[in-house]
Amino acid sequence: MKSCLYNCEIYHDRRRPKVHAFNYRVFMFCIDLDEAHLLDRNPLIGHWPGTIYSLRATDHLQSGSSSIRENLIRYLRSQGYTGTIGSIRLVTHLRTLGYIFNPVSFYFIADADGHPACILAEVANTFNEQKLYILGPDTLSHGRFRDQQVKEFYISPFSAAGTKLHFSMRFPDDRLQIAIDQSDEEGIFFRSGMKGQRIPLTTRNLLLQTLRYPWITLQGIVAIHVHALILAIKKVPFYRKEAQPDLQKNIRTYLNARPMRVPDPLV
Repeated sequence: MKSCLYNCEIYHDRRRPKVHAFNYRVFMFCIDLDEAHLLDRNPLIGHWPGTIYSLRATDHLQSGSSSIRENLIRYLRSQGYTGTIGSIRLVTHLRTLGYIFNPVSFYFIADADGHPACILAEVANTFNEQKLYILGPDTLSHGRFRDQQVKEFYISPFSAAGTKLHFSMRFPDDRLQIAIDQSDEEGIFFRSGMKGQRIPLTTRNLLLQTLRYPWITLQGIVAIHVHALILAIKKVPFYRKEAQPDLQKNIRTYLNARPMRVPDPLV
């Protein structure tokens, strides 16, 4: 099976206007979408009651199909991508005991010959909104995709929606390497990333990761509340969502989500 797990370290390092840094460990799924129908061979993954993990198309980009792969291809074509599309690997959290929150998921799209073609980052906030950022073939150099794009999305109340995101990532192999930094007119003020080591997706390995990181999707929401409180205590400037509507563009809404109204302070 090409699908696997990654044992990861996630880091955040805010340098301005107040210093605030932390890191924590998680595990991530890396699902080859051509193998999505095989996942329920693992007794911990499925759609029946009592299953710990499940992969649902409605938890990701929605374009009218029940297939994540078909929705992704439809979206790429709508954005003018005309290249061939071969395998697609999705790095994400799966729904855990019925609960899901993914601050960001990544789609690694290869061409028909298996070569890296493009990457799509699916960024979500806790207002049940998502924004998609495409790193096309023109951003690939020496095996790494690099690009900068205006954020135009309300991810955090502690940074303006008009700042820039700087992406740097490679296609995952034995290691997962992803970095997303953020800058304003004074330069980069926030660095974040995820580094991971590949683990085969076996029942034993998934069970061990589950015992090590129980309620992994809930961990993100808890971290949001904790670090939002810390940043507020440090008196980091606060931007309200309704104050910057002109800087929030091309936003999509999760159709099956329940509004939480808790801003994400992590990016």
